[in-house]
Amino acid sequence: MTKKLSKKEYIETQSKPVRRLIYEYLKIAIIEGSYEPGHKLIDRVLAEDFNVSTTPVKEALRQLEKEGLINTIPRKGSFVADHIMSSIEEIAWLRAALEGVAARLASSRRTDEDIVKLNKVIDDMEIATKNQDMDKLRSYNTLFHDLILSTSKNSYIVNQIESVRVYDLYIRKEVLSNYMEHKNAYDEHLAIFKAIESKDGEQAETLMRKHIIRSAELITKHEI
Repeated sequence: MTKKLSKKEYIETQSKPVRRLIYEYLKIAIIEGSYEPGHKLIDRVLAEDFNVSTTPVKEALRQLEKEGLINTIPRKGSFVADHIMSSIEEIAWLRAALEGVAARLASSRRTDEDIVKLNKVIDDMEIATKNQDMDKLRSYNTLFHDLILSTSKNSYIVNQIESVRVYDLYIRKEVLSNYMEHKNAYDEHLAIFKAIESKDGEQAETLMRKHIIRSAELITKHEI
């Protein structure tokens, strides 16, 4: 089992801006439940844990507040919001719309080379599904979605999706931790691929939207 990095190690082993790293670390911790609703996030304590000044911590907390993950009360401090699942569901609707459009665009802009790449991932995904290899499935799942985004050739959509990627990865991790969902996920990805291959943009968009929303609802409705 991979040892989880401490806050300090997380900062020291990566090359992104410190504020971004702190923001991502706290966001993941909140979404995964490491910080429960109502938990007080003290910037001074966090700064000591991350071995940084309070400035990047405060900036990260402000960003998390904008996204509705924490509530800041004057003279009392910042607290983890109590509606995290609602935030995840709302973000999923946004992702569904964006990735749905990306799938539609990919259908009209895909090249033969793009189809070969997507087909290879689908084939790999089928094998991993049969073997119930969760780690590989998670990797292929991410690659499949990334290939569709790149095939859409729309930088705006790619940038918007990147801003909510932590939610996306969390949902995929939770869904794929349930072996009963592996076959459903594979079937949905295969259908999306076939729609893109046949240049059926409307169908590709519809299938992608349904796929993302269904996956999110499994988490937010506590069905898995």
